[in-house]
Amino acid sequence: MEKVLEIHNITKKYGDLTAVDDVSLDIYEGDLIGLLGHNGAGKTTLFVMLAGLTMQTSGNIKVCGKNIEKNMMDLKKNISFLPDNTLYYENLTPPPPDKSKVPELLEIVGMSKWADKKVGEFSKGMIQRIGFAQALVKDPKVIFLDEPTSGLDPRARIEMNLLLKKLNEKGIAIVISSHVLSEIKGICSKIAIMKQGKLVAYNTLENFCKQEKSNSILLETKDVERTASILKTITNISFFQQDNVFKIISETDIREYLLSILNESHVPVLTLEYEKEDLYDIFEKYYQVA
Repeated sequence: MEKVLEIHNITKKYGDLTAVDDVSLDIYEGDLIGLLGHNGAGKTTLFVMLAGLTMQTSGNIKVCGKNIEKNMMDLKKNISFLPDNTLYYENLTPPPPDKSKVPELLEIVGMSKWADKKVGEFSKGMIQRIGFAQALVKDPKVIFLDEPTSGLDPRARIEMNLLLKKLNEKGIAIVISSHVLSEIKGICSKIAIMKQGKLVAYNTLENFCKQEKSNSILLETKDVERTASILKTITNISFFQQDNVFKIISETDIREYLLSILNESHVPVLTLEYEKEDLYDIFEKYYQVA
């Protein structure tokens, strides 16, 4: 995959306030990244810098291998930014069809049927779609989206997430800032976490789950009563039962031992695995106060 954006040690200060603090990040063609962080973590400031709307205080940015300090237009040609509240004059309509890209882009974002309507007649979800079409005009390598589903109803959220996947399949790298962790988990393959201006974690969701291994083991058998009796004999664990599944809390990996004693007792095992960490749990671990 081509590296489309390289961010090296960028910092943004406003007087004594450091909004973004020494952030480094590489973005590749086809990446779909969820950027997480509480309000004030520096997410929007990072986006504004990477969209070329303000200069960093220090550090450097390369787009397609070119340093933007020598040519800011290289950044603006290849990067699009859709803020959380996209505003248009309500009497506007899309440009006439002779503008070559307009019909294609309206089709991509699902707005062809409303091409002759005025913006004032659109719902917020439809306005967001027009924003996407505008962001695609210059064939960007990367699109930064700041809270793209904020204020949308459930149906519009689903449609917006499907549109994001559709655009990503075209090879466009997409970086999404959102507080809706369930949506980020559902569509993003990589997660970046910011805290107090710093990038404190960046990895694939799969690797996060491996690194932040749970100490909860899920056990399901065909004999609930005998399983409960066996678990009561094991020291240094706690457990509770939900339907036919036991959740066992253990500081050590006892799966092999469990399998052995259950087999000896002729209790058929259906499931024996570590509980997968939820994205919320992973996120909160990075926000725990030391």
